[in-house]
Amino acid sequence: MTESFAHGLVGITLDDRYRLDAVLGEGGMGAVFRATHLAMERKVAVKLLKPHLTSDATQLERFAREARSTLKVDSPHAVKVLDFGVTPHRDYYMVLEYLDGRTVQRELDVDGPFTPKRGVHVARQALHAIGAAHRRGLVHRDIKPDNVLLMRVGTDPDYTKMLDFGVAKLMQGAAADDPSQLALTQVGMVFGTPEFMSPEQACGHPLDGRSDLYSLAATLFVMLTGHGLFEARSAIEWLMHHAKTPPPNLAMVRPELAAYPELDELLQRCLAKHRDHRPHSADELESLLAALAPTLDRTPGAPPTSNTMARTQLPPPAFSASSYFHALAAETLSRAPDDRDVSAGGSVAILRPARETTKTPPLTGTVPAIFGRRRGLLIVIGAIAVVGTIGTAVGIAMSRGSRSTSPTASISDARVVTPPDAAIAQAPTDATIVEVMADATAAVIAVDAGPRPPVIRKSPADEHVRQAEQALRSGNLLLQLSQADLALRRDARHPRAKFLLGDALIRSGDTTRGCAYLRSINRKHSACPTD
Repeated sequence: MTESFAHGLVGITLDDRYRLDAVLGEGGMGAVFRATHLAMERKVAVKLLKPHLTSDATQLERFAREARSTLKVDSPHAVKVLDFGVTPHRDYYMVLEYLDGRTVQRELDVDGPFTPKRGVHVARQALHAIGAAHRRGLVHRDIKPDNVLLMRVGTDPDYTKMLDFGVAKLMQGAAADDPSQLALTQVGMVFGTPEFMSPEQACGHPLDGRSDLYSLAATLFVMLTGHGLFEARSAIEWLMHHAKTPPPNLAMVRPELAAYPELDELLQRCLAKHRDHRPHSADELESLLAALAPTLDRTPGAPPTSNTMARTQLPPPAFSASSYFHALAAETLSRAPDDRDVSAGGSVAILRPARETTKTPPLTGTVPAIFGRRRGLLIVIGAIAVVGTIGTAVGIAMSRGSRSTSPTASISDARVVTPPDAAIAQAPTDATIVEVMADATAAVIAVDAGPRPPVIRKSPADEHVRQAEQALRSGNLLLQLSQADLALRRDARHPRAKFLLGDALIRSGDTTRGCAYLRSINRKHSACPTD
């Protein structure tokens, strides 16, 4: 796989003001660079929106809103925005204060789980920034270990800064004077990271600050255990777990954390499926965590033995990148199980580890449906339609076989007989039913000795190559780099994509890698040394 387009931009000067010195990271919407403000000789961080998104008016508005939203959050624990703008080639960028530290995710990768005292210390400072955002009517929507930065300030080695308020959305009611702000997220889609979404976010419901409290609790669970709340193999499985599966206790993953029942009880409350059962505000949760301070000095319990069935034996998980995902069906959250009693003196049920609650993954591209009696009747009707179609196809196949002049038929001449469009139109429209029909009809094979029509195959990279060509003609170097890189990610052998990426890299100053791409397709360039 080729390197990201962002690495080809190192060394260029953006908007005649900011020299991009190194890539710090890359997400779903953009790349972040360590940069130098040339006029002030000051180190800053520059976030550049990915060029292939700059033709989307919604993405551009969201990017501008990120800057405005972050400017409104008045907290020493929130990253500060210094500047934002757009270049003549419509390259949108934001300039942030440069923070020298490591994310919580990086700390977990290097040093493993946090102690309860350290984890609560980080969470309380994060809540300061989250509370400031909520008071401005903003919900972060993407709290996770990668968006919590730790740095040394004075005697505090874990001074916390909350990053990326870019997906902050005005709370329902807080934007009554500007309803257009509430329409930026696509209908039926949710933005965030599946492993840390609240149940209401997973279902695409309106959000308030209590959604962030759930996500912070899920982040704290990872900090303390080194593992996510559940085990899943796809985004839709994660969303279903958040909506339906009771969260595990800390001791189910790390048995030694059984020494901190008060902390576990508070986490269970924050992870309630219904937001009314969670703390009502960031300030309230911060006070509850502060009250736990005396209990956090206890000595942890005995470490797990070789016979303990704990997920500490598993390798650390790799979490998803922030992106758009299909929300769950609207009725999913309303049918979620009742939350367990975690009030004072209440008993907490012992659950099976998440490994045992993982269900068989749903069919690709579909949302697991919860069928009532009426839906069950539709399934029966759909099944009858499928069976009737299969019977007709089998009858045709047998009739053709009896008239065939050859005693046998080669399996290589077989083709799949699909049901007519009318049959599909009469069946239920549920996506699951359609996939079941497709699987059933795929089993019906008829003999056809005639030649097949030629199939014209189109490379999945062609559209990105076309856009890279347009960028080359218009002189938009960033867009050419981005689209050529995306093309090679879809077809690593596409010669034109290699040429376009090589040409863009050379023109951005990365002659070594640019010439390597051109040599791989036997193309020469005046900037490349001759072999």
